[in-house]
Amino acid sequence: MKSKKVISKPAAPSPSEKGAGAKARNLVIAKADLELLQDHLREAQETLEAIRNGDVDAVVVSGSHGSQVYSLSGAEQPYRVYVEQMQEGAVTVAADGLILYSNQRFADMTGVLLERVISSQIHQHIPLSAWEDLAGVFELSQGAIKHECQLHHVDGGFRPVNLTASRLPLEDQSIMCLVVTDLTSQKEREELRLGKEGAEKANLAKDAFLAALSHELRTPLTPALMATMALEQDLSLPEGARATLSMIRRNVELEARLIDDLLDLTRIVQGKLELHVKKVDVHTTIRRALEICEADIQTKKQEVRIVFDAVRYQLTADPVRLQQALWNVIRNAVKFTPQRGTITIHTSNPTAKTIRVEVIDTGVGFTPSIQASMFKPFEQGGREITRRFGGLGLGLAISHSIMEAHEGSICGVSEGPNRGASFTLEMPLKAVSKESRLQKAGGKGKSDGPKLRILLAEDHDDTRSSMTHLLRRGGHHVVAAESASRALELAGQEKFDLVISDLGLPDLSGLELMRRLREGYGLKGIAVSGYGMEEDIRRSFEAGFGFHLTKPIHMERLRQAIAHLVGDHF
Repeated sequence: MKSKKVISKPAAPSPSEKGAGAKARNLVIAKADLELLQDHLREAQETLEAIRNGDVDAVVVSGSHGSQVYSLSGAEQPYRVYVEQMQEGAVTVAADGLILYSNQRFADMTGVLLERVISSQIHQHIPLSAWEDLAGVFELSQGAIKHECQLHHVDGGFRPVNLTASRLPLEDQSIMCLVVTDLTSQKEREELRLGKEGAEKANLAKDAFLAALSHELRTPLTPALMATMALEQDLSLPEGARATLSMIRRNVELEARLIDDLLDLTRIVQGKLELHVKKVDVHTTIRRALEICEADIQTKKQEVRIVFDAVRYQLTADPVRLQQALWNVIRNAVKFTPQRGTITIHTSNPTAKTIRVEVIDTGVGFTPSIQASMFKPFEQGGREITRRFGGLGLGLAISHSIMEAHEGSICGVSEGPNRGASFTLEMPLKAVSKESRLQKAGGKGKSDGPKLRILLAEDHDDTRSSMTHLLRRGGHHVVAAESASRALELAGQEKFDLVISDLGLPDLSGLELMRRLREGYGLKGIAVSGYGMEEDIRRSFEAGFGFHLTKPIHMERLRQAIAHLVGDHF
């Protein structure tokens, strides 16, 4: 593309000037004046020739009212079409900031009519500081200057843009070519990316917080639960005292269940709810869920009717999760049914390949407006329900996710307030595809195994004391350490059959302790921890632990884990 010119011309003479010239027509013209007139005529001729040849972009006419720029079409029309169709704005600017040319895109970006953009000052559209920075390009022989700023819009708004200024290679003029790139979409994408990254970081921080909170809440529950269970089984205590201890135990277990619900909700949101499936007897699972609610049922003198009509009740499922789903629904029925109310649990086979469980109560019921949201987290049917009955409103949400994970469904209906409710869980009957592979301590095991030499590593004083006491009551020889370094020291002094270790020790993690004890002494181990997410359990197994028990620890589960882990060697 050839270099083009911008020609400046003085304004046409005024009428008075024309009249004065007419009066002087009969005067003699000096030779110097004649030569000057001939020079002006040649210049005019050259200008017209340049315009005809397309060598001129614009003509600037200077007058008493300022400068006016007139753009011209020339031989290079295809290039002009290209510039007009660019997605970027394009302007040419004189050294004094006067816009000599603009494409339609730039005019659209500013909201100003194209004819008004041309001959306006560039700093009317960009900050003065941006123009001062870009003007440095006039001092450059080559290269470009980039600047990011806000482009003014006629309606008072702004648009983020990137400006690229380069000097046009004209011999006798200082003209800048300015390309204006709209950054709006790019900024929006960047904001979305940053927002997503921020949300992910916040989510990780939330998970870490919940895990730490879970650990801190669970740890003091362990000695309370273990001591209460031990005293509850002491027949030398009066029956009234043991009943009080039973009430304490149930409330400690409820507190642990609420913590579990919070962690389960986190797993569900993250899509990390793992299923460890095996063959499950639905009727047996219902009875076990009922056993957990038995104390509350007796306290409220409720009648429970069990109608097992299903002839096919064996299916493939995660037994722990299925019991959890059923228990949440049954617990709700017990919770929202008044004294001496009735709860009916009915099973059936609507088809040869499905099983249905219905839990029907005579409780407070609910309105149709609540039905749509009852399976959302933290929904309990309003503040009045929460105030009357307590709870977090997570049970049904968790049951819903568990049923979905099993390719099943759950729904609830009610005829209205104080007219009871009916919840239906339905699942497909499938062949067993795989066995449970994690948290093996949940299976059956011998409670009375061989007497062992146990190394216990636990930094929480009350937990260490209660676990030592109860393990010794079981006939085991127990040596306790409050830190990993002390446990390693004891392992070098005495032979042990087994290590039971907390994971959050003050000097080394329980994971590192297990690795060293396994490599140095061939010990098997059981991890006990307030951290119970899937990732925590996986790391425990990778470190060499045979079991991962989440606090608060039930003594029977610990006995079963010990029997499973070392039973083959005695």
